[in-house]
Amino acid sequence: MIRKILFTISLIFILPSAFSADKYMSDELAFKDGEKATYYIYYNLGPIWIHAGDVHFSAKERTVKNESLFDLKLAGSSTKSFDRFYCIRDTYAVTVKKEGLLPLHYREVKHEDSYFSDNHYRFDWKEDDKDSKVYFEFNKRGRMSYDTMSIQRGVLDLITSCYRIRSVDMTKVKKGQTIPFKLVLDKEIYNLTVKYCGEETIKLKNKKKYKALKFSPKLVTGGIFEEEDAMAIYVSNDENHVPLYIEAKIKVGYVKVMLNDIQNTKFPMSSLLAK
Repeated sequence: MIRKILFTISLIFILPSAFSADKYMSDELAFKDGEKATYYIYYNLGPIWIHAGDVHFSAKERTVKNESLFDLKLAGSSTKSFDRFYCIRDTYAVTVKKEGLLPLHYREVKHEDSYFSDNHYRFDWKEDDKDSKVYFEFNKRGRMSYDTMSIQRGVLDLITSCYRIRSVDMTKVKKGQTIPFKLVLDKEIYNLTVKYCGEETIKLKNKKKYKALKFSPKLVTGGIFEEEDAMAIYVSNDENHVPLYIEAKIKVGYVKVMLNDIQNTKFPMSSLLAK
């Protein structure tokens, strides 16, 4: 479940990878070492809203052989009350180059009820994109498998995609613009699109009100979604571009993901409005 929600969230957070030219990217990253954010996941069925899980993001910077890297991590877990229905303890982590946010090594470890998997992606980037590859190592329920895929720049993993949007120059994206992008997941490259819908003001469950930028991804129907436009996603309308709120209509009910707390942002959260 956490992975499916993360996948849908990434449909918008991967936005900058849609742009083939660097001119759409800001010269400066919009996050820094030590930033941490916590999100609450709510599931709705009829009149009942359930606090189903928590998601924690963190970013840590380090230097290896004079090269600056970021370790980006997401840890997701169901709440104790939701564990009775479905117990989740998932961790996703990636090491990326600070310059250009190119992923180097991605790992996801999932414990979901009796299911277990430990998957690794190793990215090998070359000057000539024709020779760039990603190497997969999958351990699903104790069964190992391996594969290799040729990739080009702009194809990213789930976690890197969640941070790439933070550095896009939104002044160069027009309202109503539909943008294509690519995501690599389980040996497949997904060709998807997202539309920028403009500015709005939103209020979260923690009573905080923000100026936000709204996006609507075109979803793949037939899985957990019945409609292509069943999701709305909002990010902070400031230099941080922090994901604030996601609402998605699924086949059975609704899912909402809300920012509960964020610490150590690179820029002031000027999108936060007075109560």
